[in-house]
Amino acid sequence: MSVPPEPRRVRGQAARPYQVRLDAERVGTLLGSVAWVLGALQIMRDRGHAEASEEFHDLEEQLTPRLEQLLNDVAIARQAAEDDPDSELSHRVEQAYTQVREAFERWIRLTASDTASVAIGQRLAEIADEAEGETGADE
Repeated sequence: MSVPPEPRRVRGQAARPYQVRLDAERVGTLLGSVAWVLGALQIMRDRGHAEASEEFHDLEEQLTPRLEQLLNDVAIARQAAEDDPDSELSHRVEQAYTQVREAFERWIRLTASDTASVAIGQRLAEIADEAEGETGADE
């Protein structure tokens, strides 16, 4: 039997835990949604590094541990609810998670093409500025 995690304190105050009851489909959707946000935060962090900006890196560092704890809490609750990993319950969680994961994968492809377009546009602008600077120096 698993022991529920101890409530966290917020700014010196005792945390008041919420009781949330989710069916298998909603658990899968929640897991997929949190995974989506973690992936998006990682992309933002990488983009921030590429643009020499720490803003996205700091955001990722701030939010990722909280999201990972949420995933852990859900995993503990899910494990307690599922004695048999081959059960219908487990299958429904995985099915809902897969739907969100596939949507995330489509979003990644869209975002990747957008990011590539931005990077190419920035590089072309730099090349144009360099060429203009060289032309101006020759005069």
